[in-house]
Amino acid sequence: MAAILDLSETSTILKYLNAYHCIGRSATNADTVISAPEVSRVHAVIEWFQQQWFIRDVSHNGTWVNNEKLLKDTFRKLELGDIVTFASGETYGMKVADLAPPQNMLLALDERAQQTSQAPIILTDYNLLPNEDKPEIVLFYAQCKGQWYKEFIDDANGHAYPVNDLDTLRFSEQNWQINLNSQSEQTLQLSKPKLLASQIKYRFNLSLDEENTELHITTLDEQHSLSNNAHHYLTLNLARYRDSDARKGLAECDQGWVLPEILAQELGYDISLFNTHVCRAKKQFRQILGGACDGDELIERQGRRIRFAGSFFRIYKGNELIVNRGQGKASLTVLHG
Repeated sequence: MAAILDLSETSTILKYLNAYHCIGRSATNADTVISAPEVSRVHAVIEWFQQQWFIRDVSHNGTWVNNEKLLKDTFRKLELGDIVTFASGETYGMKVADLAPPQNMLLALDERAQQTSQAPIILTDYNLLPNEDKPEIVLFYAQCKGQWYKEFIDDANGHAYPVNDLDTLRFSEQNWQINLNSQSEQTLQLSKPKLLASQIKYRFNLSLDEENTELHITTLDEQHSLSNNAHHYLTLNLARYRDSDARKGLAECDQGWVLPEILAQELGYDISLFNTHVCRAKKQFRQILGGACDGDELIERQGRRIRFAGSFFRIYKGNELIVNRGQGKASLTVLHG
């Protein structure tokens, strides 16, 4: 992520660049504010295009790069180490400290964190925050809606709340600002055909003592073997609810729905651990399918209820096929990945 260092400050705190970054006097229109009357409300603009950073002057009193005054409204490519000054050509300035592409990130807002130059958190399309081991919040991008959402791990209802650029998140007793500066990973993968939940087949390999669960996923042109993981066992038990309802003759739209607190109690989880496993499962689905299908489309929420969205799945316990939902005759050979 590109960054600039304010030369008028003695600290080494970096200001990170947005893909379209305004510098000027206006607190409402500028991303980097210079409070001086000779600086225009919007004095200069730094932009990312064609995989490079450019600056252009839009002011009355001029912008300089390495003591060379820019022609107004003319693009100038930025280089690492460039010194950019405004208005007088020497009083107000900044140094180009990084030229990496713009990225979605979280910036620390607390004064203590800013004083220690705490590094930003770089966002992917699905983030367990502050970390995957002990998450408090999930921040993710829903490609189908073109919207970012947050979920709270300790929320029994699993509600997803929309969030936008410059909104604030709080976790680990610290405030963070959302900075959205780039296209989502999934948007950049539009060449990959969209997958429907019904186009994915699942095979669960469950040990006899139910201590280990492997998961194998097959799409039209790919196969993925996922080794033992706790969230596979949760997904498997959601699949069991769906199979049970199918055996009762319920319509497909009504199959598999269960209250999280009921399943959590059956599995011996508290609601935070239950939601953590759900989020880990969704994240893994997103990763292995390469953006062709959102995790939210494979593990669905409806009101307070949750269900596994798969229509085609098999469950093996040891060598025994115990569930064969939506598929034809199955081989009894057990796969191990």
